[in-house]
Amino acid sequence: ENDWYEIRAIPGKGYGCFAKTLIKQGTRILSDDPLLVVPVADYYLTDVQAAFEKLSAADQALYFTLHSAHGQDPKNWPKHIHESVSHRERCRIEEQHKARIGKEPTLVSIFQTNCMELNNGAAVFPHAARFNHSCNPNATFTWNPAIKKETIHVMRDIQKGEEITFSYCDMTLDKATRRWSLKHYGFTCDCPACTGDDEDEASFAAQTAERRYRLMELDNLFVLNKRAECVAKGTKDPKMIEMLLEYVNLLIAEGDHTLRLAHAYLDIAVISGHGGDLVRAFSYARKASKVSTDCHGSDHPENKRYKDLMEQAKQARRAQLNLNGEIA
Repeated sequence: ENDWYEIRAIPGKGYGCFAKTLIKQGTRILSDDPLLVVPVADYYLTDVQAAFEKLSAADQALYFTLHSAHGQDPKNWPKHIHESVSHRERCRIEEQHKARIGKEPTLVSIFQTNCMELNNGAAVFPHAARFNHSCNPNATFTWNPAIKKETIHVMRDIQKGEEITFSYCDMTLDKATRRWSLKHYGFTCDCPACTGDDEDEASFAAQTAERRYRLMELDNLFVLNKRAECVAKGTKDPKMIEMLLEYVNLLIAEGDHTLRLAHAYLDIAVISGHGGDLVRAFSYARKASKVSTDCHGSDHPENKRYKDLMEQAKQARRAQLNLNGEIA
């Protein structure tokens, strides 16, 4: 029970979380303790078993109430493991495949359906696990080391009765790649980005596909242009700023207000500052700080980096105005 959402049955889809009231952008709707933690990212049955045995009887029972993507058709998966795969890795693949196609829920099937990254491993969060996926989500999740909880914040205003979702995969991927990424969860996404008519240029599906393709193109261009080096050196190359601005506009059009947007804002702020455009530097540093706070919450340690840059940009702008005899 909470003030923000309730869990309801969805015909043909199990359960989902729905807003009880209007929820404003940036609201934290959940802070969840880890139920089961596997600290190293191998995830063998023995690793999950060892973590499960540390739980109380009540928590073990709670673990088995979570969704399991077992019972999948073996025909939907490769039949063979390549001979180059090591023996240890082969064992892991076989364990997870057995759990995936098995007839009953298992420790591994529940873990691989619900786990979220945590430091160098992963954890199962019993309440965060209740949220469904969408390729156009309205919420985002992150681990907050300051409070040692998984938090969920909404990325845009959510209306009463609307389902609250986050993305289980990279939102900028094309439909075929997203479908493959989601495959081990045992479902095919039916959000508007996945089910619409790609051939109809006026449809949302076609427009979002075009935007995501361009986002991937820009990501590749940033790599080729050594984006990190350009930002670190404070390049004045207008093409980098132009690409970053295009990238930002595409993310906003996609409703992607995750840290990906905050990072892009931050890059624009740094480049603008080194280029002498202190007005834009402060504006985009402030935008980056807001997105980070909306995604993380004000108590997340990562926010300090954004706030420090915003303050530096503000002070630099004031110094510039004072130098010119203007009023700050």
